[in-house]
Amino acid sequence: MQLPALNRPRHHLCFFSLDPQFCLTPLTALPADDIRLPDRTRSLLCQLDEHDRCQLERLCTAGKAASIGLTIAGRRWQCHLAPTENHHWLLSAEMAQVRHEDRLGLLEWQLQRGWAQDAPQLSAQLPELVDTLISQQGADRVILWRHYPAEELLRPLYSQGLSFSLQPVKAERRYLRTLQQRGGLSYSHCSQQPLLSAFSYLPGDEIQHRLDVPLLVDKELVGLLSLEYRRQRAPVTASDMQFVSAVATRLAALSHTPSLPVPPADIDIGHLTPLLSRHTGQDFFNQLVQQLATLCGADIALVGLQHYRKDQVRVVSCQMDGQLQPPFSYHLAGTPCHFSREPTANICIHRSHIAEQFPGDKLLQEKGMQAYIGLSIKDEHRQPLGILALLFKQPLTETAALQRLLEQLESRVRDELLRRRDKEALMVAAAAFDAQEGLFITDSRMQIQRANNAFAHISGYECEELSGRSVLSLRADDPHSATIEIIIHAMEQHGRWQGEQRLLRADGQELPVNLRLTRVRDGLGIMHYVCCVEDLSEQKADKQRIEKMAYCDELTGLHNRRFMVEHINHTVALAEHESSRGALLLLDLDDFKNINDSLGYAIGDDLLVQVAERLNTFAGQIEGASLARIASDEFVLLCPDLGHGYIGAKTRAEQLALSLREQFLLPFQLGSLRLYLSASIGISLFPVASLGLEEYMRQADTANHIAKRIAPGSHVFFNQEMADEVQERLRISNALQQALANNELELYFQPQQQVQDNRQLGVEVLLRWLPPGKKPIPPGHFIPIAEETSLICDIGDWVLQQTCSRIQSWQAGGHAPGRVAVNISARHFHSTHFVSRLSRLLLQYPACRHNLTLEVTEGVILENLQESRNRMTQIKALGVNLSIDDFGTGYSSFAYLRELPVDELKLDRSFIQHIDQRPQDKAIIACLLELANTLQLSVVAEGVETEPQLATLAELNCPAYQGYLRARPMPEADLLRWLAAQ
Repeated sequence: MQLPALNRPRHHLCFFSLDPQFCLTPLTALPADDIRLPDRTRSLLCQLDEHDRCQLERLCTAGKAASIGLTIAGRRWQCHLAPTENHHWLLSAEMAQVRHEDRLGLLEWQLQRGWAQDAPQLSAQLPELVDTLISQQGADRVILWRHYPAEELLRPLYSQGLSFSLQPVKAERRYLRTLQQRGGLSYSHCSQQPLLSAFSYLPGDEIQHRLDVPLLVDKELVGLLSLEYRRQRAPVTASDMQFVSAVATRLAALSHTPSLPVPPADIDIGHLTPLLSRHTGQDFFNQLVQQLATLCGADIALVGLQHYRKDQVRVVSCQMDGQLQPPFSYHLAGTPCHFSREPTANICIHRSHIAEQFPGDKLLQEKGMQAYIGLSIKDEHRQPLGILALLFKQPLTETAALQRLLEQLESRVRDELLRRRDKEALMVAAAAFDAQEGLFITDSRMQIQRANNAFAHISGYECEELSGRSVLSLRADDPHSATIEIIIHAMEQHGRWQGEQRLLRADGQELPVNLRLTRVRDGLGIMHYVCCVEDLSEQKADKQRIEKMAYCDELTGLHNRRFMVEHINHTVALAEHESSRGALLLLDLDDFKNINDSLGYAIGDDLLVQVAERLNTFAGQIEGASLARIASDEFVLLCPDLGHGYIGAKTRAEQLALSLREQFLLPFQLGSLRLYLSASIGISLFPVASLGLEEYMRQADTANHIAKRIAPGSHVFFNQEMADEVQERLRISNALQQALANNELELYFQPQQQVQDNRQLGVEVLLRWLPPGKKPIPPGHFIPIAEETSLICDIGDWVLQQTCSRIQSWQAGGHAPGRVAVNISARHFHSTHFVSRLSRLLLQYPACRHNLTLEVTEGVILENLQESRNRMTQIKALGVNLSIDDFGTGYSSFAYLRELPVDELKLDRSFIQHIDQRPQDKAIIACLLELANTLQLSVVAEGVETEPQLATLAELNCPAYQGYLRARPMPEADLLRWLAAQ
């Protein structure tokens, strides 16, 4: 179609060099017409208004390529600046010169040429229409608003030139009424205009001038077209207003529609190319999603950058509901974009029901999305780089045009995403140059261009010495590290490499380092390598220290239990392979706890160190032997290769055990103290078929316990009978816990009487275990087992409670048998809460005061004499009597008796058994009775079974006795009958 009366627009493109003083030098021929060009004799800054001048200075200071609109010599030029060498800039300036009177004709010509009259087609041509409007009017941006009369709101429907997201505006009625009446409003100094106060973004965005034109359909206000300027523009003429109003009339149909519709089957990328070609960086991405949303009728258009090795996308620009959104990130899992993780995936289309297919995607659910089309952008290595996606609230019936459009944009979007990724990598590298981590940047030949102080410190070179040096010259030969060929191949394939290398420092020292290499391109497309260097020397030293701590005993410097367990594994496997035998000797210091408790832990630690030194010297004389401290006072000596036969290996192991015991013959000198010490040894021979590694340790431990029980300072070989005994003791221990819970324990009582006249004095409480349906279990079978664990404390508490309850009951019923004696075990007596629990029992059963006697052995008292004295004093203060049981069989010392608040001595049955036959026993009893009389202590003889024994006690004036001669232990009912018969 011809347009004879129209002067077509003449576009002028000029290239200049801009020096640091902002003076221009033309690089191309200038147009020879009446266009006024910048004055080349003066600084460009002097030819600009204040707004443009500040904007240009800010861009040049940033030192990055950018686009800018400038008013020069009364004309608006669209300029693009790119930095070059020597602080110069390349400036391209383009101006579309159209005479004012031709503007309406141009618009009509474009409409006649095929521009749509209805909304669906007009939406596809909206970007070009708005671009024409910006070019003709010189606006910095254009905003199309939709009017919602019920809410009195203006919502942004479309915008161009915005770098932020607009929010709905509640406009004043007076403003809308005036706008509709006048057909348009022009404002200068926008921040001072009361009618524009609702547009709160204007002052902060430095908008100086604004032109608003109403969008009318049948005289009804359906929207608003706003042109905004960051500078004061020339006065709006009648022809300007006529031109903008004509555009507004065409846009009214679009603003009146509920939303931008889906485009027709064919979409011409020619509408996008002119707009996108003028933009780079963030402006490109913003324009891309805005134009795509409008052109394709998408409710959401987004472009995102995928994180390397992360299932995450960082959205760099998103248009949603007609507005640019702030940047955000999301995880790919559970979203339609997850397809982009596949190397071969390129395009993904969901024509409908997408929200149902991805119920975990909150955005799809909240926005009610129906359809999706996404393009996976891959980098040069076919690795996921980014995603370009469109989402729709309506189902899609035809997607071929959309797919072609996205595929046509793929190359340009890839370039911008690569530029964005590399730019961020360089920015991170630049920001990290002052960090603690070593960093350097090389050229494509691996020549260092720049290094930070941290890397200079690591390498031992000055920063200036590193510049120009090849990275290969800093690499030490290491057969265990990746070769340079492997590294280069990885960089070519993936653009990155990470691994451990050995750095050759300036002083020749080799240093372990971790390298992270990344290949990037700068703004001019030149390839560089950014390398992060982490010094691993301290880390590896720490690792060695940690490993040493993991396998070494801190106090003695010997190996620890963990080392020994792992070493046994290797040693036993080797012995099985070579058909040889070895031995594991577990050595436990005797009575070490008493040394710690009486002399203090510092003395105990010094003693352990000296023991370790002696044992280590001894172990060093045995070929292949290993020594470890596996517990507080336990050591293990592992001796492999003691021979091929069992007898020979056992004989050699016994010789070693005897030699070990000899190491303790000499005293240990601890300052002014000389301590004699012994050690019990348990021995386990290996290998034994089908025996686990820990089992050898358990065997030696079992044998060690048997040795201590037989005689401290002895040694015992493990045998199967010991294992059976251990199993039986474990069975009894478990059954005893159930017995206590099931009331299978019962109190028995044995009377105590006067020797001279058999008058009743009291009873001793004894414990019996009566399993239902089974034979009674003797106390000697279960009491020692209970004493090895805290179970004895639970049993002891139960016995005391039952005893106090019986005493209270007997007192109330007039059946009091006299004093009631209860045996207290060592573990129970020394338990933390023993005295407090006893005190609570006496408050609950007050009749027990002065009728209860607690019996403890000499061994219990002498475990910690001072603590025992204090505890016995507290017990006496409660009104409870104290008796020393089995007196004369332990560490008898007459001296301590004077210091202890005891009331009674009980003579052990071993002295009574032959008192009428052995003069020596009779003499011992006589001495003990004399001692008790001197200390004013009462005496009870135990185990009296014959009349001659009782007669001898009467001869010696022993006051009291108990035994089978007069009464065996009996249950409570029998006791009450026995008392009644007396």
